Amino acid sequence: MLNSVYSRIFYLCTIMLMFACALTGLIVVLYANHMHEKEAYDHFNNTAHIMLSRIRDDYINNFDVVNPKTLRTALEPYTLTENVDCYVFDADGSCIVRTDYKNNEEIQLSTLLQMEAEKEPYCQVGVPAGNFTETTATYVEKFELGQMPYYMMLLFPAAYVDEYFSKLLIILIIAVLAAGVLGALLFYFNTKQALNPVLQITRQAENYAKGDFSARLEQTGDPEMDRLIITMNRMADFIDKNERSRRRFVSDVSHEMKTPMTTIGGFVDGILDGTIPPEQEKQYLRTVSAEVQRLSRLVHSMLSISRFEEGTYSPDFERLDITNLLITTLLLFEQKVERKELHVEGLDVCPRTFAEVDRDLLQQVFYNLTENAIKFVNRGGTLFLAVDSDETQAHVHIRNSGEGLTEDEISHVFERFYKTDESRGKDTTGVGLGLSIVSRIMMLHKGSVTVKSVKGEYTEFIVSMPLTQI
Repeated sequence: MLNSVYSRIFYLCTIMLMFACALTGLIVVLYANHMHEKEAYDHFNNTAHIMLSRIRDDYINNFDVVNPKTLRTALEPYTLTENVDCYVFDADGSCIVRTDYKNNEEIQLSTLLQMEAEKEPYCQVGVPAGNFTETTATYVEKFELGQMPYYMMLLFPAAYVDEYFSKLLIILIIAVLAAGVLGALLFYFNTKQALNPVLQITRQAENYAKGDFSARLEQTGDPEMDRLIITMNRMADFIDKNERSRRRFVSDVSHEMKTPMTTIGGFVDGILDGTIPPEQEKQYLRTVSAEVQRLSRLVHSMLSISRFEEGTYSPDFERLDITNLLITTLLLFEQKVERKELHVEGLDVCPRTFAEVDRDLLQQVFYNLTENAIKFVNRGGTLFLAVDSDETQAHVHIRNSGEGLTEDEISHVFERFYKTDESRGKDTTGVGLGLSIVSRIMMLHKGSVTVKSVKGEYTEFIVSMPLTQI
């Protein structure tokens, strides 16, 4: 239990709460007790002044003579009313008047108390004394009668002072315990409620770890927690999309590799077991060779996409005439152009345009797009290539006449292994990765590739790239 973050926070906050309550309560108790003691001392002082006034009155009434008997008689009513013992001492500290019932016992004012009273009236709560078996307060004050020094000592019952502090201390302990228990309960339920989204996120993360990305977290209304939930949902969407893409990729690769592998295996087995006549072996071996080349292109394309996505490919940019590169790439398809009797237009008026590009990567873009255009152009059709630029970007246009693409086909044309229904029957050499590679290469160039098409008329790819790489 103590090893969890929640339990450590719980115990720490509970202890801090109880400590804060105890400290605050102790300060309040000490202040209240101080004010109570001050009130008691004021009471003691007022009583002493009344008694001292009575002593002086008696002295005057006895013609400036201290008469212990009459003075005791005069003081007794006040001592009974205030529940206090009164003692009067001469300058030597000998008791000359006392109002308690222990008149036969001698009592002497200590030198220490005399010294304390010399400065100012002395008052101190201490042990039981006089007639009292409970805690008493001792009050001593020096006064003069006829220029002769005397001392008056009063003993007050003061147990209520200590009892008041004890009661306050008990109340404080009970209040601190109650505050600690209440605070712990409030903290427990509040924290439990606050941690519910975290527990939900944890459970959902466990589902994600198991490969289940179907569920999504609901927002709680708490801004901080909602940001985490939104991030988790976005992560789930991203992982789910990548997982579906991965499965589709594996499925498509398996499908694309299955056909040539089956063809290769069938022809090779036919040659080995004599099913194919010797005079036809060379013909079938050519087919096997073509399928092997197709498999090689598939593997090479997949490796290229993997490098692009992992970010391990670093382009080598140089200032290059992209018009000349486009013409050079087109010459690689000279035989195919002649075989399909195509009309090539636009290159004779293309201006020389320079941009910072990676030569090999950009030639791969031109090669894939040109191969794609020649593959699907109608026999005797037109192949249009053009280059133009503005202040910041260069644009390369590669257009072919022919069947064209629908809006739905345009939205999927850059996806891996995507082929239109019509092209599946016509294209037996492609692997469906060419345009996907083009898209990723242009992202490395901070550029883009877009497509425009009119069904039954033409298809045009537009490659845009910045003139300089910043």
